[in-house]
Amino acid sequence: MTQTEQYPSNPSSPGEPGEGVSSGVAGQGINRLRLVDYFLLILFCGVLFGYVAISGRPMTMHEARLPQLSREMMRTGDYLIPHNGPRPWLERPPLPHWVEIIFAKAIGQNCDTEWSVRIPPAIMGTLVVLVTATMAAGWFGRVSGLLAGFSLASMYEFYYYSTLSEDDIFLAALVIIAVALFVFMEFRRDPEMQDKRLGFVEWRPWPVVAFFILMGLSNLAKGPGVGAIVVAGTLGVYLLWQRDWRRIRRYIWFWGWLIFIALALWWHVVVGIRYPEYLKNLRYDFADTNTFDQPVWYYVPQLLGVAMPWTPAALVGLFITARGAFRVGNRAERFLWCWAIVPIVILSIPHRKHHHYLVPSLAPWAILAAVGLPRMAKAFFAGPEWSRRPKFGMTVFGLPVAIALAILLFLHKIPGPQLIGGGLIGVWLLCVWMYYHGLLVKRGGWLFAAILLGAGVTYCWGQTYWPDETVPDTQFLRRVNAEVPADKLLTLDAAVGPLDFFRDQFYLRDDTLLLHNLSYLRSNDIHTSEVYVVARLFDQAPLQTLGDVMVIDQSEHSRRQKKPGQQLALFHLVFKPDLIRYSPPAISPMQAMEREAGPNCGPELSEGGPPPE
Repeated sequence: MTQTEQYPSNPSSPGEPGEGVSSGVAGQGINRLRLVDYFLLILFCGVLFGYVAISGRPMTMHEARLPQLSREMMRTGDYLIPHNGPRPWLERPPLPHWVEIIFAKAIGQNCDTEWSVRIPPAIMGTLVVLVTATMAAGWFGRVSGLLAGFSLASMYEFYYYSTLSEDDIFLAALVIIAVALFVFMEFRRDPEMQDKRLGFVEWRPWPVVAFFILMGLSNLAKGPGVGAIVVAGTLGVYLLWQRDWRRIRRYIWFWGWLIFIALALWWHVVVGIRYPEYLKNLRYDFADTNTFDQPVWYYVPQLLGVAMPWTPAALVGLFITARGAFRVGNRAERFLWCWAIVPIVILSIPHRKHHHYLVPSLAPWAILAAVGLPRMAKAFFAGPEWSRRPKFGMTVFGLPVAIALAILLFLHKIPGPQLIGGGLIGVWLLCVWMYYHGLLVKRGGWLFAAILLGAGVTYCWGQTYWPDETVPDTQFLRRVNAEVPADKLLTLDAAVGPLDFFRDQFYLRDDTLLLHNLSYLRSNDIHTSEVYVVARLFDQAPLQTLGDVMVIDQSEHSRRQKKPGQQLALFHLVFKPDLIRYSPPAISPMQAMEREAGPNCGPELSEGGPPPE
């Protein structure tokens, strides 16, 4: 069976109107990618996503959470429930942690180096790109498949989360594979899959089983239902729109939904039994907090930004495929519309919104961009010949921008060495020449390559040279590891700032003791007469109530620092001989995430605060 047969536009009614892709975007060569195409996509993703591993860019505040919790799992051997020191951290399910740990063990690491923990996200991002390109090629031809793959990889939001050790790209991988399985079943000529009337309890073919397994696993990658609801909503709307009850019956399956429920809920049930307050923690996220509250239309302008630089092409593709989706009833274009629009609608319903929730739903917009790009190029080629010459482009765009960049470089307004800044100017001029050369010879590949080159170089330059407030703190934390003797106890105050302690833990040595707050320095689990403490500089005052304190080192400037005294500092604390010790109380999930006050180890020890103005 050929790929064209596997992915016909309307296999249920061959020869009827709508059999071909009505918008005229199909038939661009063979309907499959070649081996060399996959190699090119993997190479591009490897360079683009992998550069961050050698860029020197420190871990972000949010990024450090996943590898640090994975690191603690490896150290303690508790692979079921993430812990942050003595605190249960139940913000996210553990599937991404398991993936990080598997890769770490495979390469002999401990989730404690920047480059190693960024490999799994890069691989997940590459997987999503390859699957997206394969589906696009099956629907619209090989050229569209390549355009879709390269477009998705270079969409800023997708690129960014493919370089960060965060949960979103792991969820995106599960979502795309589940969607691909549905597409495989929906567009494949297979009597066993399409023509047989399947009963409610009758066993289904393996793709259906795998689909429900992936749907269930998506619940272990991020918050409850975040991936499954988007996938189920998209596919449900499409099937109802098609009004094909035989295909709908395929998913009305007792065992499939039992598999989904079991996989989706087992971890949450286990955690709920072990920590009854877990349900309170979930309720806080979904109902009790207004953090990240956004208006219902929030995702519309966000989508325009996160899909750049391909947003205009995606909107053109959406317009082109409208006729096939609504009037002709082309199945591929109709599904693409559902896949692009339904997740936006579903995600807009909850009050809690964030731009990175769109990462698992960017693939259809990349395919739409692949549909729109040839049409846009054709319109550009229709311009007067004089306006398409490289000389015109260099005169109007290339040289003026290059001169402006040179002035900024001379004034030291462009971060990084001047040699690198000069390289950026050279890349800009090269991109402008490539773009206008493509216009002149009417070859869209030159235009596409120019944009890819410009975006890719800009992304990688930004990873290394764009100002980052965490750099001074990172340098300080690395000095701490050298300054504190190996046989002395190093502690870290978790009250240094929301989620900042994950970053601090990641860069500090593995045996660093995390303190829920400074009162835990009075814990009777501490048996030494002296400790080293990483806290804010203004915490020197409360530390003096415990003994003699000396400032050993401090950060030049800390993230979010607005006043003197808010920077990180390293203290040497010698306890009072008569200091009263207390048994450390257990810390609840709500207290661990600072959603409830306390507890304290003994009487409350006043935390420091910024000095008065």
